[in-house]
Parts: sequence; C-alpha cells; structure tokens
Amino acid sequence: MFNPVYDKMKNKPEEFYGDSAYDTYEVRDRLEKDGVKANIPVNPRNGRRQIAYDEEGYRVMRSAIERFNAWLKTFRRAIIRYERIAIMFQAIITFTCIIIHMRYGI
Repeated sequence: MFNPVYDKMKNKPEEFYGDSAYDTYEVRDRLEKDGVKANIPVNPRNGRRQIAYDEEGYRVMRSAIERFNAWLKTFRRAIIRYERIAIMFQAIITFTCIIIHMRYGI
C-alpha cells in the first residue's frame, strides 16, 4: 500500500491528509507506527464509528490538492503520458511542477 519512497524517507511527515479511500486498518496502523497523525475521514462503507480528525485542515489541504490537479491538467503532455519510460514521465511531471510553481508562486 505504501510507496517504497515513503519507506526510505528519513524524516516522516507529522501529519497525513487522505480522503476516505485511505481509511483502512493497514494505513492507520502504519501511520501510527511511524508516529504520523492521520487526518482521514471514516469511510461510511466500512461501517465503523467516526474517528476524530482535523476537519478544517483536511478541507484546506483537499482544496489545495484539487487546485494543483486542475493546474496539472492544463499540461496535456503530462496528463496523456506519451512517454513509455517511467523516469521520463517523472521528469515531465517534475518540470510541470516547476512551471506551476513559477507561475503561481506556490
């Protein structure tokens, strides 16, 4: 479930914001083991009781991510993925992020 890059990180994040799709025991246990606070709303399909999380922080982060994804979609080459080699695709995404950062100052 977790990306190998996450395992190699020396400094883990203090908080993790994820949507209700990440509401699994595996994810919550792994984050707790690493000392990361999970801000994940409970998925109603799991049938569990609501677990407290930072709703305001979740709302702000979710909005920022949705805006970034919308900006990313304006770069056709990055979205359609013409490159077949993963490292080339990663380079295009990185270059796109640099352009977005320069344009919007994020």
